[in-house]
Amino acid sequence: RAILPLLALLEVGLAFGGLSGDQGWHAVPLFRKPAVSTGQLELVEEGLNVLRAQTEPFAIVSAVGPTRTGKSSILGRAFFRGEHENIFEVGSGVTSHTGGVWIASQPVEVKVADGSTLRVLFIDTEGFSGVGGITSKTYEANLFGLVYLLSSVVIFNTMFPVDASTVASLNAHASHALSMLQALTDSGQLVQKAKPRLVWSIQSFNIYNLHNSGMAATDLLAALRNASRASGAGIAVLGGEAASSSTWLVERLFEQQELVTVRRPHASDEVVANLAKYNSTILSADYLHDADQVRAAAMHDLKAVHRCKEAGTVLTLSECTPQPLVGTDFVAQVSLWLKHGYILDRSDLELDTADEAETLNRLRERNRKWFDEQCATLNEELRTKFYWYREESADNAKLRDEAVAAVDKMMKGFHGAALSRLVESGVFWKFPGKGAMLVEAQADQAMQRCKETLDGTRRHMEGWTASHRATKATPAQELFKKLEAEAPEPSGGLSYKLVAEDSSCFSNAGGAGDIHRLHLGNGMTLEACAEAVSKKCECGRGFEHDKGNDGYCGCGMAGTPNTDCTESDDDFSYGSARYIMFNPACLNQQSEARKRALEQANAAAGGEDGGGALAAAVVKDYDAPKKRRQVCFDVYD
Repeated sequence: RAILPLLALLEVGLAFGGLSGDQGWHAVPLFRKPAVSTGQLELVEEGLNVLRAQTEPFAIVSAVGPTRTGKSSILGRAFFRGEHENIFEVGSGVTSHTGGVWIASQPVEVKVADGSTLRVLFIDTEGFSGVGGITSKTYEANLFGLVYLLSSVVIFNTMFPVDASTVASLNAHASHALSMLQALTDSGQLVQKAKPRLVWSIQSFNIYNLHNSGMAATDLLAALRNASRASGAGIAVLGGEAASSSTWLVERLFEQQELVTVRRPHASDEVVANLAKYNSTILSADYLHDADQVRAAAMHDLKAVHRCKEAGTVLTLSECTPQPLVGTDFVAQVSLWLKHGYILDRSDLELDTADEAETLNRLRERNRKWFDEQCATLNEELRTKFYWYREESADNAKLRDEAVAAVDKMMKGFHGAALSRLVESGVFWKFPGKGAMLVEAQADQAMQRCKETLDGTRRHMEGWTASHRATKATPAQELFKKLEAEAPEPSGGLSYKLVAEDSSCFSNAGGAGDIHRLHLGNGMTLEACAEAVSKKCECGRGFEHDKGNDGYCGCGMAGTPNTDCTESDDDFSYGSARYIMFNPACLNQQSEARKRALEQANAAAGGEDGGGALAAAVVKDYDAPKKRRQVCFDVYD
């Protein structure tokens, strides 16, 4: 009764919900759960659009609690009494009726204590421990945690009588909210908002039990508070003050707590069981009075959703300078909370293990394949960046260092990326605890393997960059003269030298395709490839062999700019190796091919060239512009 004067402040903007008959109020889904009990809520665009439509400051009042306790009814009778009092569908059986999280399609405008008008959106939630629905403790933990973050006021609705188990349940839900705050803090998503207020509504309350004990509702709340004290261990996320051995967790998470007793709606069991069929005019005056008390308690000192200017996680009102959020900003914040705030209730660990081994083995194999794919993508990206920045300069050295740091950072995101991907798997949630531990262990192993791979690639590319510069400084003709001087007797075998690793005979002359390279086959050893080149005098002096690419063998075409496989000597082909061969058996044919190329080039140039060098149009290296590649990483999905 002490807060009844506040109702006078609400009458203008919130007379029985403040709704007129033509507003079209209805409930729309904001979060839903998948068909399987994954515990991971899914955002629904219809509900998000309600939030996005809010261009002025707004508050959110949410109702949570055990199933079949009248959450939907008390929201309707307290805030929408009249035509829209059944805005949230009310069940009439023993199974859970509301599924997921629902939000009113439009806000209610209320006048608050300072005389200003504030828009309020109302949220109804699926009941905890429901019968007939597919749910899990993990799902309920995430539901409560998200509703806690969303709300300006949380109405925790239970049924009379309340005992130690009810208090323990509320404290457990509070610990879920705390775990979500910790998960967000660990992922760098600080929740900079003031703590919401808690209104504890106890329905079907026998008021004479209080009278007989000489107690008021405030006395009952104090007794319940003292019945559940928790040590401060594990709540450091709230700051040092929270670590008190006499702290009740609910007190640390909510700015204020108020208990409101709600008497039975009607003497008839049939009316109570089918409340949606009956309008408020036939309900108990005591019930409607108590519903007004719930409304007044929720509206008292109501604050808009906001972000505090001060750093810190869930601050008190005195510590927070609120900056109200509009709907689009709030939706972005909610999306981050959902993505990074996932928590696991440990009570879900004890599940049926009939097919546990087989299921987890399949999950393990899929995980490993996915991790390997991610690492291969990062590895290719590192090679690509080193190739782009291969020339020696201070800027390129800095860019190579940045490339190493970037792939290392993405690799360290394997943990979060893998969990975000796998929580969508029904297999994962069939064994959530062991599945989570499996993902954690595999992510650690994958990161170690990938780090070794990336370190090896970095060293390889650093060596390639240095050898590439050295190779470009050594003309092929100089290597060929050395081969000629060292040539063995005709019966002594073939004479060839390695020119460059990670290099090929790729041609792409003038963008006309790979026309100056001859393909000699696959499945060859280096020796077999050299033998094939020596017997094909259409080949020039250069050839390539790629052991990793099914033993590929190819050569540059004699009499072309690619005769030494240098037409595109800036080409990078990982794993391939480029050689130059002294092949006396083909010298005459190679000379004839060279002569024909000279004649053709000179004819095209309109003159004769007696200098023994190919015309500039023939000998210049082709350096086609390389298209910058874009690589998409699943680790950011």
